[in-house]
Amino acid sequence: MAADGAVPSLVGSQSGPVALPARRAALHPALVFALYATPGLLVGPGYEAFREIVHLRGEVHVGDLFALERSLFPVATSSGTRALSDVIAAHPNAFLDVVTGITYTLFLIEVFVVAACLFFLKRPKMLELSVGFLLANLCGWTIWLLYPAAPPWYVDLYGLGPAVLDAPSNPAGMARLDALLHVPLAANFYAKGANVFGAMPSLHVTYATLVAWVAFPVGGKLRWATIAFAVSMAFSAIYLRHHYILDVIVGMLLAPPAALLAARVIALVRRQVRGTP
Repeated sequence: MAADGAVPSLVGSQSGPVALPARRAALHPALVFALYATPGLLVGPGYEAFREIVHLRGEVHVGDLFALERSLFPVATSSGTRALSDVIAAHPNAFLDVVTGITYTLFLIEVFVVAACLFFLKRPKMLELSVGFLLANLCGWTIWLLYPAAPPWYVDLYGLGPAVLDAPSNPAGMARLDALLHVPLAANFYAKGANVFGAMPSLHVTYATLVAWVAFPVGGKLRWATIAFAVSMAFSAIYLRHHYILDVIVGMLLAPPAALLAARVIALVRRQVRGTP
């Protein structure tokens, strides 16, 4: 605006027309939500593709992971030295069966619910969670192929001998929740599993930790709810005999790099779209 309050002309000046900066049309929120959710939704078909290549995995590890767990987390019992994870799972009760069973059942639902919350609370964080979720799965599946490892429940059923490659998936401790509900929810879900030998790392724990990591800066009740869920998931994985403590630790450690890499990828893509260096 000129000093006398008049609006300057955009045309007819001696220097020629003045171009206004182009204003990018805003996308509809529903379309933005769909775009942000797409990376995470790609995990579904990605898992189905993994099902087709799982036979390319390396030698299955059974006894070495079991022995390492016991050497790192030994507990003296009346029956000899046992791994802490064995001791935790050896004392089930109905209350813990319900809490851990519900936690384990909600492992994917929590990711999607928190992603939706982040869309309204802090939109860029939803995209970070979505991309991080995809990257965490790609990394986890790669480890499963390079280091296929038997879960604790497998050792309980088949021992430490050569891997039974055609062993069916098993709900393990989740079967107790099925018995309480009189509905075979876990049995039906795990019957569709693509990989029995995917104990290391625990992607259940990776998901919950990733959600807590991404939601932490948002603060409020969401921060503490996601942290509590991540803690419950870590305990549930051990209590239900799906994972060793080592699997849980590696699963937790996988989440922060996935989130940080997601932020880097998003920033890079945005720079390319905007045409900035």
